[in-house]
Amino acid sequence: MRRNRGSIFIFALGVMVVLIGVLASTVATQRAFAQQVTQESELIEARIAAYAGIERARQTLQEVADLTSDSGTGTTGQTSTATTLNDTWATLGNNGDENFVLGGSTFRIQVLDACGLIDINSATEAQLQKLPLAQDQIESLLDFREGSLDPRALGAKDTYYNNLETPYNTKLARFDTFDELLHVKGFTAKLLYEPSENTSGSDLVPGRNGELPVLYDLLTANAYSPNTRPDGTARVNINAQGTTAQTLQQPPISIPVNIAIQIAARKNWGGIGEVLALPGAQTDDVQRSVLDYLTTNGATRLTGKINLNTASESVLSSVPDLTPDMVQAILQRQSQTFTTLSELTSIPGMTGQALQSAANVFTVQSQTFLVRVIGRHGSQRYGVEAIIEIRNNIPTVVAIQSPPFTDMRSRWYWQDETTTEVVLKEAQ
Repeated sequence: MRRNRGSIFIFALGVMVVLIGVLASTVATQRAFAQQVTQESELIEARIAAYAGIERARQTLQEVADLTSDSGTGTTGQTSTATTLNDTWATLGNNGDENFVLGGSTFRIQVLDACGLIDINSATEAQLQKLPLAQDQIESLLDFREGSLDPRALGAKDTYYNNLETPYNTKLARFDTFDELLHVKGFTAKLLYEPSENTSGSDLVPGRNGELPVLYDLLTANAYSPNTRPDGTARVNINAQGTTAQTLQQPPISIPVNIAIQIAARKNWGGIGEVLALPGAQTDDVQRSVLDYLTTNGATRLTGKINLNTASESVLSSVPDLTPDMVQAILQRQSQTFTTLSELTSIPGMTGQALQSAANVFTVQSQTFLVRVIGRHGSQRYGVEAIIEIRNNIPTVVAIQSPPFTDMRSRWYWQDETTTEVVLKEAQ
C-alpha cells in the first residue's frame, strides 16, 4: 500500500514538473510574443514620428515656394529668389542635432538642397572624370542613361546586360533614384556607399575627415531648379523662334544691338556659356544680362544645375575649369549668399573658359530637397529619406524610401545624442 502511495506521489510530482515546465514555456512564449508585439507597436510609432518629420520639413519648405510666388508677382518687393544656407529650411533640425518631441515619440531631421549635389542625369563626362570613377564605369553610366543603342568602347548596352544571370535591358532614360546605379556595369554597393579606393586619379575631390569621397554624399538623381530670373519671372529663351534682337535690347535685358543681333540670329545654342564667348560679350553689363535673364531651354524648370549657395567643396571641385582658389572663393561667399548668377563674375579668375563652363553648370535657386529623418519610440528607430519638390508653388513629397543602412545616424554623420530639444507636443 505504501509502495503504491509512493508511486502515486512520484507520478503526481512528475506531472506537476511537466505542468510547471509547460506553464513556464507558455509564459516565456507569451512574454516573447508580448515583447514582439511591443517592438512592432513601437516601430509603427517610430515610423509615424518619422513621417511627422517629413511633414514638418514640407511645411518649412513652403517659405521657399511662397518666396518664388511672391517674387514672380512682385507683391512683396523681393528682388531675389535665391535658395541659401541661411534659409529656415537649412537650419531645421540643425543637421540632426535637435530632438523634436512629439508626445511619446521623437524625431531628428536634416534637410539638404538636392541642387547642392551632382545630378547623375546631367553630369558630363568631364565632370564624372573628376569623381572617383574608372573610365569604364563612367562610360557605362552614360550608356545606361542615353538613348543610343551603340555602346561606348568601355561602356555597356543590351548585349552586356542581356547576358547576365538575371538579364535586363539598358534603361536608355534618366535615372529615377540614386541606387539605380547598381544596375549599371561596374557599380557596386561598396563603390556607392563606402569611401573610394580609387587613388589613381589626381582630381579626386576631398571627402569627410580626410577620407576619399563617398558617392552617396555627392550624387543625386533628382535636382531641379526654376528657369527664372532673379525676380522669379521667366527667362528669355534665345533658342525660341519668337526671340528677336529687339526683344534682347529691351530693358531690363538691354543687350547692345550688335550682340543682340548675333544672339537672335542663331537658334541652336548649346548653353548660355556659348553666348559669353561672342566678341564683345565680355563687358560686365552684357555678362550680367546673359547670366541673369537668358536661357537656352524653354522648360519651366532645369535639371541638374548646381546651387552656388549650397554646394560643398567636394561638389564644387567636380566642376570642370574651376580652380581650387575659385572653389574656396565660392565657399567663402556662401555665408553672404549669391543672389544672382551674374555674381559669379565677382569670383577672382572667373573669366573666359572658366566663366563659360560655370554659366552652364550653376544656379542660385532650387526646387528639390532631400529630407532625412529618424523617428524614435521606445527602443525602436525608423530612418527614412524623402524627396520634396516645389511644384506649382506647393512643396510636394514625390518619393519616400527607407535608407540602405540600419544605422543611418552614423551614415549621415549625426552625433550620438542631440544637444537641444524642441517640444512639439507634450507626452500624455
